[in-house]
Amino acid sequence: MQKPPVALIAMGVFAALASLVPLGYLLIRLGSGFDKALAELSRPRTFELLGNTLLLTVSVTITAIVIGLFQAWLVTRSNLPFAGFFAVLGTLPLAIPSYVLALSYTSMFSWFSGFFASWITLSLATAPYVFLGVSAALVRVDTSQEEVARSLGLSRFRVFTKVTWPQIKTAATASGLLVALYTLSEFGAVSILRYDTFTRAIYNAYRGSFDRTAAASLAVVLVLLTLIALYFERRVRNRYLSVEASGRRNLVELGNWKVLAMTMFGVLGLFGAGFPIAALTGWAFVGSSRSTWGELLSALGSSLSLALLAGVVIGIFATAVALWNVRYGSRFSSLIETTVWSSHALPAIVVGLALVFVGANLTPWIYQTVWLLVFAYLILFLPNALSVIATPMGQVSRGQEQVARSLGLSQVGAIFKLVIPVATPGILAGMALASLTVLKELPATLLLRPNEVDTLATKLWSATETLSYAQAAPYALALIIIAGVPALALNAQARKLASEVR
Repeated sequence: MQKPPVALIAMGVFAALASLVPLGYLLIRLGSGFDKALAELSRPRTFELLGNTLLLTVSVTITAIVIGLFQAWLVTRSNLPFAGFFAVLGTLPLAIPSYVLALSYTSMFSWFSGFFASWITLSLATAPYVFLGVSAALVRVDTSQEEVARSLGLSRFRVFTKVTWPQIKTAATASGLLVALYTLSEFGAVSILRYDTFTRAIYNAYRGSFDRTAAASLAVVLVLLTLIALYFERRVRNRYLSVEASGRRNLVELGNWKVLAMTMFGVLGLFGAGFPIAALTGWAFVGSSRSTWGELLSALGSSLSLALLAGVVIGIFATAVALWNVRYGSRFSSLIETTVWSSHALPAIVVGLALVFVGANLTPWIYQTVWLLVFAYLILFLPNALSVIATPMGQVSRGQEQVARSLGLSQVGAIFKLVIPVATPGILAGMALASLTVLKELPATLLLRPNEVDTLATKLWSATETLSYAQAAPYALALIIIAGVPALALNAQARKLASEVR
């Protein structure tokens, strides 16, 4: 097996070490108060939080996979009318922060709270991750194998389970893992909907009593849950498959099910985006907003610049890690990837406080600068980009790479002239997803942003804390509009396929 370029190893190791910074901070806090941490973990309240967190995570993950798989198959493999429009509709909830989604529903329905509300809200907010991942995989599935299976008498369901599913399972399980870790680390929505999970308890411990040891002990449980999720995801997924698109596809005829499919897709879009946007628009015009155009434009500029900068940085590191692990896989590269994922379920407030500690005590020259904030985004959202980039990176034919090497290209030359160009749509999608999540990020931004920087998310949260819906609405609508750009870019492949095969 070929050795990876040194640059890939260096970037992968740096990313892994960056991910370990919050874990090191947690260990320092636990070491300074081990007895107190042990007492916190043994409380009945902790077991209640564990049950609540697991119930919500499993429920949201299963629901998001079902919804995303259903939407992806309809858009890419059936004769669904207006497939391009529905592809946009399936991605649009990504542009709406989950806490904005929760706020819009609570502003309309005062009873909307608890587990059911959190389950519905987070399922709608995370289903697009599965839709995007599975759509990208379905674009490259070899449909000739499905046609052969159908000619041998297999039903469509058997063809899907025996032929199609093995080729998209990696994308589906990677997307499901992303949904699970998103749910584990979610703070804003569960706080607004008043459902107690570990993240809400950690925030309350920090803000209410500034009890860092108690909060650190709860955060460690989240890390353990992340490692368990990673273990099961590795067990159920297959290896990355190199598949080639087979040209024109034979779309499945929906027949009498066409109207029902369109209705179900439309209802999901209505609840995932239509109602929240309508609620925010109503609040923007009802009452008076104290927001000024100057404040709005300033927050908009800060949000865009941070999102673009962080998206490029995260995309570069995600590409390096994916290249190393997928093209030159080894136990060490797998350990690096696992390390990168391990901190993804940590609440952003823990990552932020860890970097406050590091910045104030070890690296004061970057404390309260944009670069420390981008470093936090790298820790938090590198797995988001990695989950999107890894699949197309693995689907680049190794045979073509070997041919390129036989024609005289160096190892690095083959990567830049063959692998990266073929995987470019996936890389750009990973950057777009990273930029999108940065636009919506809140806790770490509140803690680490320079004093003079306000983003749309921070201005929005300041207004929602006092339930000033009219003041919050302009920032929320601006955030949705701006975040809609990378959201549309993310499903470009699905929309392109939908237009080409019809």
